[in-house]
Amino acid sequence: MQAYTVQDYVKDIRTIVAKNKGDKSIAEAIKPLSVKLAAETSWFKPEYRIIDEEQGFGLHLLFEEENHDLAVFVIAWAPGKGLAAHNHKTWAVVAGIEGQEHETGYRRLDDGQQEGFADLEVSHEETLHPGTAVCCMPEDIHSVWNNGDKIAVSLHTYGRHLNHTGRSVFDVERKTESPCIVKVQKD
Repeated sequence: MQAYTVQDYVKDIRTIVAKNKGDKSIAEAIKPLSVKLAAETSWFKPEYRIIDEEQGFGLHLLFEEENHDLAVFVIAWAPGKGLAAHNHKTWAVVAGIEGQEHETGYRRLDDGQQEGFADLEVSHEETLHPGTAVCCMPEDIHSVWNNGDKIAVSLHTYGRHLNHTGRSVFDVERKTESPCIVKVQKD
């Protein structure tokens, strides 16, 4: 049996996006394919475990369309590190590859009209492991934390490159919202 590659995955996603309407149906159709690719080891390189010490995680770009639509990353999370509450402003599918990635979902209590302000409360929590995947919609807010003692690695697929969506990061305790830009390693 032939290995499922990143190129196969991208081709399948393009077909799904062309056939489906709506972020939720697109993400749900991609979800089982993300698990399939995450389970395949032939494309995975050891350098995908490299972490940017300043960020506490390493973003490794596997694929991006020229117009920034559709981006596929491998993200490596240092033990005890993560990313504070944030949104994506695009659909997202995340599949576990190695380790564990704890996600805390938030519900926004304010109307989003006051610039720089956000009042959030926890809505749910779950831990992502190899063989599992989650979908996020554009306005979903969650934090990601490696609550394990080893590097956690996951496959992230987005409808648009994260640094081109205008997304935000939130300080839940201070009730603030600010732009979220991350450093990316190109494959």
